[in-house]
Order: sequence, then structure tokens, then C-alpha cells
Amino acid sequence: FTFTSGALENQQEWIDNNWSELLESKGSLLMTPGEDNTKMNFSWQSSFRSAKAKLLVGENSSLTDADSVDVKSFFNIFCFEYTHEATASELEANTTYYYKYYSDKTWSDVYSFTTGSEDSTKVLFVSDCQIGRYRTGTDEEILQHDTYGWYKTMELATESNPGLNFVISTGDQVEDSYSEKQYSLMESVPQLRNLPIAAAVGNHEFYTTNYSSHYNNPNRKTEVPFKDPAGNGYYFLYNDILFIILDSNVVVPQTHRAIIKAACEAYPNAKWKVVSMHHSPYDANAAKYFLSKITRVTITPFFDEFGIDLCLSGHDHYYSRSYIVKNNKVTDDVISGDTYKNPKGTLYISANSSSGSNYNGIDEENVGPECDFWYQTRIPCYSVLSVSGDRLTVSTFETEENSMIDTVSIVK
Repeated sequence: FTFTSGALENQQEWIDNNWSELLESKGSLLMTPGEDNTKMNFSWQSSFRSAKAKLLVGENSSLTDADSVDVKSFFNIFCFEYTHEATASELEANTTYYYKYYSDKTWSDVYSFTTGSEDSTKVLFVSDCQIGRYRTGTDEEILQHDTYGWYKTMELATESNPGLNFVISTGDQVEDSYSEKQYSLMESVPQLRNLPIAAAVGNHEFYTTNYSSHYNNPNRKTEVPFKDPAGNGYYFLYNDILFIILDSNVVVPQTHRAIIKAACEAYPNAKWKVVSMHHSPYDANAAKYFLSKITRVTITPFFDEFGIDLCLSGHDHYYSRSYIVKNNKVTDDVISGDTYKNPKGTLYISANSSSGSNYNGIDEENVGPECDFWYQTRIPCYSVLSVSGDRLTVSTFETEENSMIDTVSIVK
């Protein structure tokens, strides 16, 4: 299998062809979903010597028809650089848009994104690419290992699943929140010039403001009693799906309730409600994990209150899937042909590492009663969430053979 955007199957060949250029990179523009299908958010950085920034968006690849989008800039004292944010509005469905941005006195190449259909939704779900985590080799070899694994997964996942609308990443995009180099390498995968990413805050990111200067998240200004330095949870509507992204490092229950409540009130007609957060309340070994127990107390009661259909998470570095859970108990819902029909609670799915930066084992002697399926072969994984009509499906794949290891659907 050859990776057409540079992530060749052989790691050394990829390093020889790409690494020196990646090390010189100062970061790339990231898109994040807008408040709904008609908007797209952008964020990028420039040096402290260059506060001026521009963004052009149009439907012509030459950008002769482009509109200049308003850009807001603020100084990130933590990294001594400027962050620039912009939102393109009034976007139409099934349309390809082209854009370029001005940063550090230089115009970027022209990139593109395509808005999705109003009839269906397809999302790439990954977690814990965690650039800088691998524990073998020099500091540079660790970065090479993790970045290559991330490139390889993103290339395989996007080529195998055309028509993706955006990416959900459930935290730990980097190992060290203070490291601009790790952020730069994580952002550098070319697919993120074409697909927006909705990233949750991981336990390796919550303790500095650096996360919030890289992601221009929608609806992030909900008033809450407490939030981490990384910023706030947020939410957005895509077709008839309400996505709510929480910072599960926060142990103040009313913070999570405020965000979930604000999201449900803003989009009361959403058919589906999906939460994304870093820590899993019901992964395979959640019964013995202190943080999982805390999450059950501080967050999951509000899933029951507001009718959350699906919770996506990471952190555990192995794959697992729960039964349907409500009030901290497995419901009497029965899965038939990989499908739950009109379930009474929430389905929980926890992702394995998407880059191979780190794997954890599963203590199969102590798998919690809420967990239905678990899997670990120390191979990176990714999932695809698809929604069409009355069916929501999550299918999960290993990257070595691109083979499906699990699939589950909800019909309602």
C-alpha cells in the first residue's frame, strides 16, 4: 500500500523525504466545524513579529471570486506568537470551496474543502495520536515514530472512506501541551487542510492555554462555574446530529451540565446527540480506574438527563465498546445483528491509539460488567461514524490490513 501524500509504507523512506521540511515548519492552518453546516472555522499562528493575517475563500480554484473573511488576532503570551481566527459563513451543501491564508508575510498554497450532503453524515473518529509519547529512542526518533504513525493512519482512513465530512479526535493530540513542535507535527498531516477537526481536551493538554490557541471551536463561550486553562467545552450541529465536546479533566459536574444544557437548548430538534470527551466512563477496565469512576459521577448523569445516544472517548489506548448503559447500569436492550433498536440509554465507545504512540493492555480478569467488547493487538485503529436516516453506525478498523474489527449501529 502506497500513501499518496508522502506517508510511504517504509518509515525510513518517509523520514528521508519529509522530515527536514517538517522540522522547519512552524505549524499549519486548522479548520474546525462551524456552529452548523453553513459555517467553517479557521485558526493559524504567526510569529510575534507578524500580526497581520488574511483569509480568502471562494468557489474558484484561482480565487478570482474570493471573499476576504474577517480575521481576529490575539497574542498568545504562552508561546509568544499570534493566533488568528476566522469564520466563513453562508456555505452551501455539496460545494467545493478554495482558500488561502496570509501569515508571516507570506501567502499559503491554495487548499480546498467540500461541504457535505444534507442527507447523510460521515465522520472519522480517532484518538490519542499523542505526538511525542513513544518511549523508545531519542527525542527526535520519538517524534518521527509518532508523526509517521499519524500520517499513515490519516492517509489510509481518508483514502478508504471517501466523503468524510470532518474528524473527531477525543484528546491527547500531543504529549506535552507546552510543545509547539508537537502541535506543529500533529497539524502537518495534509488531510487537515481539507477536513475540519473537532478535538477534545486530553489529560496531556488541559494545563496550558496552548490548546485554545490552536482550535477555533464553535459555541465555546458557555458560562460555566469552572474550566481548565485549555478553555471550555463546545458544541455544534451537523445535519440532524448535535455534537457536544466536553473537557473530562474538569471534575465540576455543573460545568458539564451547563454545556450539555446549552447545546440541547440551542438545537432542540436534533435527532441524534453525540458526546466526545477524553476519558471513558465504561471502558474495559473502567471498574478499577479512578478517573473512570469520577467521570461516572461528574458527567454521565447528564447523559441520562438529556438523552445522549453515543459517547466517544479515548485515553485508554485500547478499543472497547459498552452495552447500553443508563443510571450506571446495563439496560435490558438487546443487540441483534450488530444493531440496537430504540435503546433506553447511552452507548460508549473508547478508541485505541490512532498513531501507535502508546498502547495499554487489558486486564481481562477485571473487565467491568458494562463492557461488551474489547480489543487490543497493538496496531493503530480508526473508526468511521456514519449517520443516514434512522441509523447511526460506528465501524472500527485496524490499520495493518485495514480490516474491520467491530461495528455497531443504533436505529431509532
